[in-house]
Amino acid sequence: MARSRSISFLPALFAAVLLSGCSRPLSTEIFVRSDRAESGVYIFDLELRDSSAVYDFWFYSRTLGPELTGLPLNVQWLAPSGKRFSETVYMKSVDADGERELYRSGVVPAEGGTWRLSVRPLGVDEDFCGLGVICKERHGTR
Repeated sequence: MARSRSISFLPALFAAVLLSGCSRPLSTEIFVRSDRAESGVYIFDLELRDSSAVYDFWFYSRTLGPELTGLPLNVQWLAPSGKRFSETVYMKSVDADGERELYRSGVVPAEGGTWRLSVRPLGVDEDFCGLGVICKERHGTR
């Protein structure tokens, strides 16, 4: 009888171990190809739920044509509550090898939830491959 209890306990223990490894990732990476942009706007929905975390964001891109320098990006954040924030930032360069550049570091969202990040690169042509965003969640001191 004791042996049958230990055998039935093993599947439950195994399931618990597997589920503990299914936590939400601390990093999200999304790339939108240029042919998938909505009228030239690249849209990223980001889960920023943890109010005890800080977030770092990078943009990355690649072009098949000549290097793009000082690429302006019109950036708009839409909060879960509907509030908006806009700014223009610049990627130093985008080339055929692909470039990744830090956009913001140590961001503490004003509210938790799903934020929509919309980005419109200005002055790009059909050689522009697309735009990606990397979001890393950090815990510890802010």
